[in-house]
Amino acid sequence: MSWRGAAYETKSRGQARPANAGPSRTRRPDEPISSIEDNSQQSEERDSVRSSTPSVSVNTPDGSETRFPNTSLQNPSSALPEQDDAENVSHRFQGLRLGTHSSPSSSQGLDLGSMRAALPSVESASPRQTPLLLAGGSPASFGGRRRRSSSVDIRPYNVRDEVPPQDRFHNSEFQRAFAHAKSLMGRLTEVLGSSTLPLEPDSVIRSLRDKAEELSHFRCPPTRTVGLVGDSGAGKSSLLNSLLDFHGLARTSNSGAACTCVVTEYRHHDSADFVVDVVVFTEDELQDQFRNMVHAYRYNYFHSADMESQEERLHWADQAKLASDTFKAMFGDRFTADLLCSVNSETRIVRTLLRWAVDSSPIRDIDKHAVKNSLEDCSELLMKLTSDHGAAHGPAHWPYIKNISVHLDSYIVSKGLVLVDLPGLRDLNSARRNITERYLLDCDEIFIICPIGRAVTDEGVMNVVERARQARLSNISIICTKSDQIRADEAQRDWRGAQAAEIQRRKDLLATAEGELAKIREPLDELNDLDDLFEEEEIQKARLYERLERKGAEIENIKFELQRYMITERNALVESELQALYRDKIPGGVLYVFCASNTLYWDKRNLRSRVRALPFLELSGIVAIRRHCMALVSESQLRAASKYLRDDIPNLLSNIKLWVRTGLESADAGRKQAVQKAISLFGDRLRTALVGNSSPLDDLSQALIDTFDDRVYQRRQIARWTEGAVQAGQVWSSVTTYAAFCRQYGTYTTAAVGYHCWNEEAMKTMNGDLAHPWDNLQEEVQRLLHNTRVAISETQDRVVSRYLDIALQDFPDSIHPLRNALKSRRRILVGDVEELGAAFEAEVSKLRTKALSGLRTSYFGESMELSYWKANCEHGPGSWARKKGIINGTLGNEQLFRELMRKFKCNFGELATQLDSDVLASVEEYLEDIENTLDMIRSENVVQESERDPEFKARVAHEADELEKAMEYGVKPVLRELGLD
Repeated sequence: MSWRGAAYETKSRGQARPANAGPSRTRRPDEPISSIEDNSQQSEERDSVRSSTPSVSVNTPDGSETRFPNTSLQNPSSALPEQDDAENVSHRFQGLRLGTHSSPSSSQGLDLGSMRAALPSVESASPRQTPLLLAGGSPASFGGRRRRSSSVDIRPYNVRDEVPPQDRFHNSEFQRAFAHAKSLMGRLTEVLGSSTLPLEPDSVIRSLRDKAEELSHFRCPPTRTVGLVGDSGAGKSSLLNSLLDFHGLARTSNSGAACTCVVTEYRHHDSADFVVDVVVFTEDELQDQFRNMVHAYRYNYFHSADMESQEERLHWADQAKLASDTFKAMFGDRFTADLLCSVNSETRIVRTLLRWAVDSSPIRDIDKHAVKNSLEDCSELLMKLTSDHGAAHGPAHWPYIKNISVHLDSYIVSKGLVLVDLPGLRDLNSARRNITERYLLDCDEIFIICPIGRAVTDEGVMNVVERARQARLSNISIICTKSDQIRADEAQRDWRGAQAAEIQRRKDLLATAEGELAKIREPLDELNDLDDLFEEEEIQKARLYERLERKGAEIENIKFELQRYMITERNALVESELQALYRDKIPGGVLYVFCASNTLYWDKRNLRSRVRALPFLELSGIVAIRRHCMALVSESQLRAASKYLRDDIPNLLSNIKLWVRTGLESADAGRKQAVQKAISLFGDRLRTALVGNSSPLDDLSQALIDTFDDRVYQRRQIARWTEGAVQAGQVWSSVTTYAAFCRQYGTYTTAAVGYHCWNEEAMKTMNGDLAHPWDNLQEEVQRLLHNTRVAISETQDRVVSRYLDIALQDFPDSIHPLRNALKSRRRILVGDVEELGAAFEAEVSKLRTKALSGLRTSYFGESMELSYWKANCEHGPGSWARKKGIINGTLGNEQLFRELMRKFKCNFGELATQLDSDVLASVEEYLEDIENTLDMIRSENVVQESERDPEFKARVAHEADELEKAMEYGVKPVLRELGLD
């Protein structure tokens, strides 16, 4: 007999009374309903329900407290998501109050039959079986009820709530001061606009109002570029989607064999729409690509049978296929291979293809500056621009596109970053591969993307690290994707030892919990088999669902902890191996390694509660990568924000105070005229001191050029360097894989000889001779730039002390704000010059890479390009000797190094001249601002303007005083505390 039959004797009108029922007892409001722990306790449970049916309440819209036991997990950070079923159950219970027929609430509430109706229908899924727990499912999907608690954070996840890096820029006090200052500028803008005076085009107060408005909208400029590079399928696009927090924005796979990635930049703009800017290849750039592809196809077609090795035949077959696929994508059915195989010359074929490209390019019909209102529309446009459509849809766009910029309102790029999706360095399309190599030199951080399963052996990672080493780039990080792809049985087999034992322990916990779950299902299944339940049975069923929910949550938690353990352990293992492989190859020896799962991120990103989502998102690794990216811009953002608080706002405030005090000074007309003349003399003297023949800026570019000439150019030893290159070429001549290295333009890895970069080895003597002179050059450049900044400061101080104090002796109220304005403006100028100097040093560092590295896009690599190409075109008997003759002949020509040094000197001179021009432009802007500031005192028009609206002038004066106090007591202490004053 079932437990139900033994416990009950009669059933009438939906009510039941236990056979051995004792005196009725009313349950206290705070008395919890006992739970059913096992079958041995069922008799006790039946005894407890002999009394009147206890009152059971749930959360109501007005926030009344539930009386169901709290089944939330002990550790909220490990709490797992609750899905739509749980939400539906909760909503169905909202407002319900259940009680006995005799209870006061019965007339206002529902009976237990209604409670059952509020539960999810078990029979709808499986008529006679308790719902099974699905991996990754919600505990609430059993039909249990979820109770809301005011102590649980049910807000959805928001990227903007992520914990920022712990640095000075993200310091909470600094951020509050920064935000407060911007709000003060907004208030000041309103006050400065509260008169008709700013409506006059040439009014001074209008220019001050415009400046205040500009400062109220101040944003730190984008200062860091992060490039993501990796082989096809590594997960770059998916990672970008996760970092940007826009699901499905970037395409996640190539749809055509010839469809390589297009350089795609992601930049910020403060708008909800998406703006896509497209830059296309020029005709000359297309012609170069066509020439290489036509030659590759024809060479493979006419000479494949004469090639010496299977490897060589495969190389040219791949190049031919790339050419054919690209031309089909560009021209559709108009292109046939017969054109490439014809008797026409390669030049004539290239001319024909170029004419087709110009006449029928689909890119002509594309808006180069497209604005899209939705994520879906933007994603569709990107897909159109970067994928093949097939002949039915017309020619593809991607072969014509050089790069794409996407402007969007994403949190990570709003912090000053530009994220760039780059083609792989092993791309068969040499034009796009070279674009990537050049772009890497401009990146402030390089993320090498690879799947975690092959991270340690990934050739793409090694390829980028080696190029970074040649370019002396120290800003390298590795991101291993697909970190969630790990199975317990495989991990247990691979790891063994303590890790395997820990996995087994967690698996045993899971098996035990699932066994306990099965025991709870048994009485539930029997109750679900019954068509009509006693009220006491309804209570029993509710309790069982309670237990089922708690046990389900426990199981899901065990699963999550097992997953977290395996992912964390595997991540640490991979990071350790990658550090051992590559850390010493990176200048500075600092290598960051991250592991990420885009699948885990998006599976849990939109859970209803951020508390439930956060453990998964942290485990996905995306949050940590975003935090690292934000830290990259912290110092540059700190400098910009500090300049804003320390110099830009005080400079505006000083000018406003000068405007307010204009006309308040008392002096006779003759004295005023003398003051105006003295102030004009001060302005003239300052201009002469800064941009005259004897100014500290007069010979800056020439001093830099002379330093380069003395430290580097005069140290050239062309004959010695040529000899070293010839000797390197002779060493290569003995390797059996000579042809393979030629096909890879000198940079390759083989099992027989390992990794070699012929260009780098040919330049070894040259680099050895110039290493110390280059260090001396860098030191001298830094000294010259430092002296320039000091001279600018000292020049202004000298002119101010000599000419300004005497000029304003009859205007004492104007001396202080004018001095403050000059001081802050001087600091702005010095800061600008410092930034220009830093940018110059960065460009000089890139120039060193172009001149002294063996990269394919370096001066040396570009000079060797034609020789490698000619060597690759040699085939048939004796081709090996001819290949060596071509390469060695180029290396033995002294013109190779002579031309290299000429380019080096010429480009350094261009950089120095550009720096001189930029510094002078900053000085001119500074002098123009100083002239405008001086006009506050000497211009009669300004005097008349300031006196036309006394009430307005009083408001401005009051606001300026309040702003000064706010800056003095609210902002400056923070700057001092952080060492930024």
